[in-house]
Amino acid sequence: MRKILFPTDFSPVADNAYVYALALARRMGATLITMHAYQIEQIRGAALPNTLAEIYESIQWEEFENYKDYVPHLRRIAEEHGFGEVPQYHVLIQGRPLEAIISVASEEGVDLIVMGTKGASGLKEVVFGSVTGEVMENAPAPVLAVPEEAHFDGKFDRIAVTTEFAAEEKKALYKVLEFAAWFDNPAISVIHVDVGHVESIAHRMEAFKKEFEGKPGLEFVVIDATTIEKGLQSYLEAHKVDILCMLTHKRGVLEELFNYSIAKKMSYHLTTPILAIQAELLQ
Repeated sequence: MRKILFPTDFSPVADNAYVYALALARRMGATLITMHAYQIEQIRGAALPNTLAEIYESIQWEEFENYKDYVPHLRRIAEEHGFGEVPQYHVLIQGRPLEAIISVASEEGVDLIVMGTKGASGLKEVVFGSVTGEVMENAPAPVLAVPEEAHFDGKFDRIAVTTEFAAEEKKALYKVLEFAAWFDNPAISVIHVDVGHVESIAHRMEAFKKEFEGKPGLEFVVIDATTIEKGLQSYLEAHKVDILCMLTHKRGVLEELFNYSIAKKMSYHLTTPILAIQAELLQ
């Protein structure tokens, strides 16, 4: 782990996620890259080309000044939380946030992206989504989505992983074990939420568990609940889980509208940070 990308929109939600990014960067010995993306709307009308150039230059200069003024604010946050020594540099880029974040993550070869996410509800989730939710499914690196209500308590001592006991999820669990190795022996809960009350779950779990026999700190849990969201929410709160890890897949437009990622949906509602591990990265 050498580089962590932290996109920011200068909001309190982003500032909250920044503390997590700093903590992870120090623990992993990584450099933190902060970035801000801005858009310039296309101006149509009778304006002359040189006038447009002046307008665009003015917008770019204003964005630069805003970011320059924001950097000391980030430095204060780092020092107040005891992370002043974490190496970092700053990137300002023009473009739509989603494309800009993916572009910077690819060009810099980052190992992790840490972003803040703000709650949403109902139709807004499906139609509009959030930049963080889109990045979770399309980024070239795992994404830690930090809800605005999440609070960093200074340690990562309990990690949870969702599973349907599918074969591909074994690769995701190995990835989580690599991630957990950076911390001081955290407990790792492998969770399945049983909403169908299927009797064969126990047999599937036993078969899944065999591959991980002897791995320290692992426990396998089946939760009986009416919905996945309620089951996870109850477990995370009761056990004070620091990070919830979930496997994500890229989806088409129609799938996005009618069967969108559970990880993305959960990122809008939980108060626990979600580490999204893209299935495409595990091939």
